Amino acid sequence: MKKRIVLLIVCVTVVAQVITMAAAVNSFKNTYQANMTAFLKGNINAIELGEHGLPDDPQAAAVQYAKAFGQNIRVTMIGSDGTVLADTQADPAALGNHNDRSEVIQARADGFGTAVRMSESVGEDTLYAAKAVGDSVIRLSMPMASMARFVNQALPVMILAFVILTVVASVFAGMLAKGVLAPMEKLHDSIQNYMNGKIDEIRIESKYVELDDISQAFAGLTDKLKRYIAQAKLENKKSAVILDNIQEGLLVLDEDRNVLLINSAARAIFGARGDIGMANLLHFTHAPEITRPIDKAFDERKTTSFDVPDTKTGKTYRYYLSFVSPGTFAERGDGILVLIMDVSDTVYSEQIRRGFAANVSHELKTPLTSINGYAQLLENGMVQDERDIQKYAHRITREADRLMGLINDTLALSELDDISIDEVTEPVAIHDVARDVQCVLAQNLQEKGVTMTVTGEAAMVANKNRVRALLLNLCDNAIKYNRAGGSVDVVLSETEGGEISITVRDTGIGIPEGEKDRVFERFYRAKNAGGATIDGTGLGLAIVKHIVQLYGGHITLDSTESVGSEITVRFRG
Repeated sequence: MKKRIVLLIVCVTVVAQVITMAAAVNSFKNTYQANMTAFLKGNINAIELGEHGLPDDPQAAAVQYAKAFGQNIRVTMIGSDGTVLADTQADPAALGNHNDRSEVIQARADGFGTAVRMSESVGEDTLYAAKAVGDSVIRLSMPMASMARFVNQALPVMILAFVILTVVASVFAGMLAKGVLAPMEKLHDSIQNYMNGKIDEIRIESKYVELDDISQAFAGLTDKLKRYIAQAKLENKKSAVILDNIQEGLLVLDEDRNVLLINSAARAIFGARGDIGMANLLHFTHAPEITRPIDKAFDERKTTSFDVPDTKTGKTYRYYLSFVSPGTFAERGDGILVLIMDVSDTVYSEQIRRGFAANVSHELKTPLTSINGYAQLLENGMVQDERDIQKYAHRITREADRLMGLINDTLALSELDDISIDEVTEPVAIHDVARDVQCVLAQNLQEKGVTMTVTGEAAMVANKNRVRALLLNLCDNAIKYNRAGGSVDVVLSETEGGEISITVRDTGIGIPEGEKDRVFERFYRAKNAGGATIDGTGLGLAIVKHIVQLYGGHITLDSTESVGSEITVRFRG
């Protein structure tokens, strides 16, 4: 660096001297030319004043004046037609017409004219000055060689000064570089000592204020670096805490199947204990249903996933394999990130869905079979009696209604399965909805001989149709499983804290102890005391359960055989 500084200063000095010398020569040339032009103009004015125009013998007068002026001044007198009448350095007869000379043209136009150009007769750069005297022109000229001779005489002195200044600049540059770099070397040593842990901060002492600023800047940098390191440690700690507290298992493998990273959840899944360092995957599991898909993923370089049931816990884990670029976790080769998720609930839900589809198919098939059988009897004319025709038509209508109810309940349940938030909501007066449900079920109440009462007030923000479906299914079940002459009571209440309670109480047959946990399952229907299954889709209470879950509520069931049942639904205000 020192050599570069010295070289840079010397180069700058040399360039500055060259520019200065060129500027000086140019300035001298311009000054010399201006002085000589003024000198020539003065001599022309002297000729004009002495002769009061052109002399009678121009050539003799020109020679006389040239001798008087000296300094190799050339005197030329030009007639009105451009003919050279006299010239002290050439034969006037041999010179051409001079009206095309720039200085002559300017003199005839402005009175005076000057020019610097190569002389055709003398063959060297010449300074010309001309003045119009009547119709004629008097021109004086002198060669520029005298200026070049002066420059040549001064050149050795200029070169000597150039060399001296260059040497002085070199010495000065060396001293300056040494003085500047000494603190920088101290700064370098201070940084190295800081990096090696020998000192706690970077400091240097220097006579240069700028280097003090740099030292302070480095000191500030070390403080920031300390904070960044502390922040990085904190972030690493946070990441470790997050990794160890997420429920999903996570581990990273290199191409040799070495475990580079594993969190607590993955350790628990594999049953690993203690700090094992960087162990191989086989240290955690030898199960081929895990190792083989991982080996295949490495071989095929493919992102994949697979499920593995755990026979010990009864859970099902899904393994997601995703490749990471070389160098992310390992120094060489690819790595693979393994995310392990407990999908037991998902698998169970899929089983429920498949069972639901099978139950729906079965439940649809039963009424359709009845409808088809009765319709064929009527179509083939096998029933002739009018009363039998009406009876079969009534059965077809009843099975069709059953089929339509099953379809409606299935659609309602499917809709509830697909949503997590009800977007269409409004303030609902639950008492009014209960009264409306009472009117809808009036015929069922009359046929069963059951009375229904609605007491209390409550209101909530919800989808009015869903509140209606909840009450309709609860009350319909209470009527179906009631006894003749029984009652159904709907009791509504709302606490000061805003908790809403809906209770449907009946005096029916009750629910056996072993069936209480199953009545909210899809297609499950409790049996009466005689063991016969009561008609229905078996989806009513399942719909109630889903509506309660949709609004974040809680449902309880209290039932005693031969006494009755009480279902209470509570919603937070």
